[in-house]
Amino acid sequence: MSTHPLEVPEILTRIGQFLPLWVEQDDSNRGEKIMAFEHRTLLSSMQVSKLWYQTLLPILWFSYDGIKMSAIPQKVITRYSPYFRIFRSSGCHSGPFLSTHLVELTIYIQMMDQRISLEAQRALIRANPRLRYLVWHGPDRTTELEMEDFVGLKSLQELRLFHWDGGERRLAKVLGAVKETIRTFEVSRIKGVLPGDLSGALHRRLNPVYHPEEQEDDYIISLNNYNRSNSDSNSAATMTETDLAALVQTEQEEDRLVLPYMEKIKVIFDRNPDYVELAQCCPNLKRLTVTGLGHGETYRLSLCLRDHCQKLRVLVLKDVLLPQEDAIQLLRSCLSAGGLTKIHMDVIGFEQDCISAILLHASTLEQLTIASTAEDAVDLEGVLRIMVKCEKLRSLRFMLDTSVPDVDVLEAWRAEAWACTGLEKLGLEFNYCEFGYEDYSEDDDDEEEEEEKEEDYLDGGGGSSEDKDKETVDHDRERREEEEEVRLDKLTVGLAAKKGKEEGDGGEKMIISSETPYMGWYRHPQESHDFGASRRSRDETDKAALRMLFGMVEGFKKLHTVKWKDIEYSRSSTPPRCRHIK
Repeated sequence: MSTHPLEVPEILTRIGQFLPLWVEQDDSNRGEKIMAFEHRTLLSSMQVSKLWYQTLLPILWFSYDGIKMSAIPQKVITRYSPYFRIFRSSGCHSGPFLSTHLVELTIYIQMMDQRISLEAQRALIRANPRLRYLVWHGPDRTTELEMEDFVGLKSLQELRLFHWDGGERRLAKVLGAVKETIRTFEVSRIKGVLPGDLSGALHRRLNPVYHPEEQEDDYIISLNNYNRSNSDSNSAATMTETDLAALVQTEQEEDRLVLPYMEKIKVIFDRNPDYVELAQCCPNLKRLTVTGLGHGETYRLSLCLRDHCQKLRVLVLKDVLLPQEDAIQLLRSCLSAGGLTKIHMDVIGFEQDCISAILLHASTLEQLTIASTAEDAVDLEGVLRIMVKCEKLRSLRFMLDTSVPDVDVLEAWRAEAWACTGLEKLGLEFNYCEFGYEDYSEDDDDEEEEEEKEEDYLDGGGGSSEDKDKETVDHDRERREEEEEVRLDKLTVGLAAKKGKEEGDGGEKMIISSETPYMGWYRHPQESHDFGASRRSRDETDKAALRMLFGMVEGFKKLHTVKWKDIEYSRSSTPPRCRHIK
């Protein structure tokens, strides 16, 4: 069967999409894999004929990455910029860029010698109305957001904003401009957001120094301020309490921000507690990630979740030590959504009341991560209630600042049948004293890895040579330590096996390593993270406790990763590399 001539370009396009263009390489400076621009294969294919050239050219220039393409001259970048569909830059080329068909645009802080001016950044955004994904770092927190930059983005689904001035309701106006399409929003270091900016409350304008913690009636304060401010210029311009109430209702209906399609929000608090009102604007919110939530904002957030977020399924609260009563309040406020599927919290202590609040979501909970301080306020036996009652759990991780459970606690755990037989990942880490850990919940892998890549991209584009030299030295030291640990691990296994033979041990000795399994589990020291214990102490495994733990999960066929204390075990001798926790 002959091929129709009109089908040839489509066939060549398919071929071109499979030719290697971005390849994985080792970065000797950072000690990790990076994606490098490798265009020689595609360029060679383009030389076959004019048709091949015309077909493969858009594929060659589909993605622009400023740092990784820094060796390409500016005039070449400008010439082929109309072909760009994905654009990422923290400098290296200053433009002009003639791109008008971008679907993804990422503008990091301009750190390189060649920088894209703010005017050029704004022009690039306005020239690409088909954008679906936009990450935009402002020059600083004094540069004002402009709604006009966003009004033409009729297809925008994901927006991330950093380092801007969002005062005078600028942030609300920006979100309002894209409210018909936006589904994911991340915000950090946006200054100037005041109470009522997002919810549309009138007192923000009548009383610019309003504080939510004041005990007096808000309307009366606003009324007095309004009448006082107008008495100097117009003595007749006074307002009764009834008039103010009517004006409040009218103004709030006009100004209230509603984001009907928003499903995911990530908020990084930075001295701006009024971000909590974002949840109030999203009736279909499914996932909320909050980093650095202050104690004073917990009550306001819990009210927003209870009254406005009836579809919330994921609640992640990171890098904050929540008192247990605050955590309980937030967990109870999410019951109106029908139950959470994922909970991640950092709390002070972990006792019966907090455990009971988690169990309110037992029928839906699939992923649970709890990091807790306060050694005297951790109920290890109460942890068993979660394992017994949460049938749908797939990922369970406890990082507790308490001593390793003794045999009595483990016996209590073993005495009852765990309901979470579909568990895939289990982490039980003790003497935990640090935050900044990796959340290895499966549903977050893609999202977290993408954020890691963006941070790595940004880090790779700047920084002093001294920082990079130090990073290289640190990586070399870590690599040598890992190699030495693996060597000692193999040596320990060999000595244990030899001793077992000499003593006529009938297999009772526990020998486990990355090459020798015990009860079907391999030990992977190179995949483990040390939170303060010495490397030698990590070899002093409580073998009796480990035997008991492996026995408890023996029938869990889907379980592939266990972390006990600070050692990682898996049912595979060659587990995928995990990102090391810095």
